[in-house]
Parts: sequence; structure tokens; C-alpha cells
Amino acid sequence: MYKYSMFHWKYDQMYSNCSCCNLKYEIEPGFFIGAMYVSYVFIVAELVNAGIFAFILFNDKDEWAIIGTTIAPVLLLFTFNYRYARTLLLHLLSHIKYNKEAGNKC
Repeated sequence: MYKYSMFHWKYDQMYSNCSCCNLKYEIEPGFFIGAMYVSYVFIVAELVNAGIFAFILFNDKDEWAIIGTTIAPVLLLFTFNYRYARTLLLHLLSHIKYNKEAGNKC
């Protein structure tokens, strides 16, 4: 689906169609805008888990360490959140169904 690695500075560039079955990824204009909401869910889950971990680890003594520990996972995983939210949205909300024969063409 993606032209470059998740760790490349062009991590957000997608192919317009699948190289195997010529499936168009963007089903309608603005389809992937909904991925913002999926990404938001990921970020909130990361913040809550990292915040709980930080409070347990630092025992409410060092505020800056708690803030840094809470925000670090979100900054480190932003490319993962971006790409996985788009992929998940495509699989869950599209009309695309799995076709066993399509994999044999590649």
C-alpha cells in the first residue's frame, strides 16, 4: 500500500492502486479523512497507558519526567498510528472483500 518504509521521511505516500489486483485504495474523495478518528483512538490509548505507567514509575514526584514519559510513545509511534489507521479504516469500512485468487496473480 505504501511507497516507502514507515521510517522514511515520505512515510505518508501511498500507491493509488494495488500492484496485484489494481484495486483503487481511495474509494471516494476524502475517504481517508476518517482515519484521523481512528488515529485519535490510538493516541488516546497510548497517552492513557503511558500516563498510568509514568505515575506508577515516578510516584508523582517529578512532573517533567511524567510528562516526557507520557508524550514520548505518541511521538515515537506517530508514523505507525498514521499508517495503521488508514489500513484499518480501509479494511473495516470499505466494501473490499478478501479474494483468494487475487493473491495468486502477484
